[in-house]
Amino acid sequence: MVSENGKVFEWRVSDELCPTEEDSGSIVLWILSDGAKINQGDIVAEFMVQKITHELQAPASGILHIKLEPEIEAYKGDLLALILM
Repeated sequence: MVSENGKVFEWRVSDELCPTEEDSGSIVLWILSDGAKINQGDIVAEFMVQKITHELQAPASGILHIKLEPEIEAYKGDLLALILM
């Protein structure tokens, strides 16, 4: 999967959300759907860690391709989505 200019951003679970290897969380809701055009800073999803829900802002602009479905347990470094830039 490659964008027109060949750039793909791998959006992964960050250290801020899951600071240790034991911490895990899950997507509660993707606010925007797969294939949506997003802008950096858009609220795209809700991610829950230790019963606290965090809004996830798009780290880059492009086309969203969701890789982690809601309610699937994820750890630091796991792939959330690809953004075709």
